[in-house]
Amino acid sequence: MCFLKMFSDNKSFKIFAASTSIPIFSVFDKGEFRRKSSKEPFPHNQVSIDVSDKDFDEFKGQVSDAISFLQTHFDEINSLISTNEVTDAYLDFPLYSRLTSDIVNQNDHLPKELIVLAGKLNLGIEMSIYELDES
Repeated sequence: MCFLKMFSDNKSFKIFAASTSIPIFSVFDKGEFRRKSSKEPFPHNQVSIDVSDKDFDEFKGQVSDAISFLQTHFDEINSLISTNEVTDAYLDFPLYSRLTSDIVNQNDHLPKELIVLAGKLNLGIEMSIYELDES
């Protein structure tokens, strides 16, 4: 479930989303409502791109998919970032927490290959930690 999220204050991503073969998860323009019920508008133009379909408990698979994705789409992503005045962009890796009363430390390693690719594209990396619902 890894996503590449990009934000721009000035340029919409909708033309890109309509014309690319890169798998788009969602695209929103600044001012569109985030949730219709709360009438909360998006503060930025935003695109979320599907990077991996591996589940939250498959971190190594998400990382492997992200490396492959960035290698495959490097030029198109680089162009998108420069032409859309991107103000922030990062890979978001959702993970389940493995912490319990018996496990008090969780470490998840990012390989140099991913760090180098992300750095060349000026991408940040986020790990979103979710509690595992075992019910």
